[in-house]
Amino acid sequence: MSNLNQKQQPEYKEGKLCKNCNTTTKLAVRRKNPLSAEAYKTYRCVHCYRNNRNRPNNKNGLEWQRKHREHLRAYQREYYKDKYQYRNHLNTKRLKERMVYKNEKDAITEFYKNCPKGYHVDHIVPLNGKLIWISLFV
Repeated sequence: MSNLNQKQQPEYKEGKLCKNCNTTTKLAVRRKNPLSAEAYKTYRCVHCYRNNRNRPNNKNGLEWQRKHREHLRAYQREYYKDKYQYRNHLNTKRLKERMVYKNEKDAITEFYKNCPKGYHVDHIVPLNGKLIWISLFV
């Protein structure tokens, strides 16, 4: 008879004092590493784990996040607005500099076609690369 459908007994162990409730009984919890998908076992305080698992206002819970989606989005928008504003500005500026517009496309294509054999078209400002910022400011 296989044990596949039977519920396994939880694994307990005595460990360090819990900072919240000052108990030492720990419960083994199986987790999976999101990057390597490797399974591992960690220990949680039994009392805190069971109380937090069923708490309705647990902010880490998926139900709470779904219920308060607009509140979370507004908070994140406000938080990241100033934090990455300069970086985002530089990125959009850089993309605009690389942009080839429709009216220029035909001229560039014609220029490439008329390039003599043995020669190649060189850019004054490279489109990609580590030295693009140096060449822009020199």
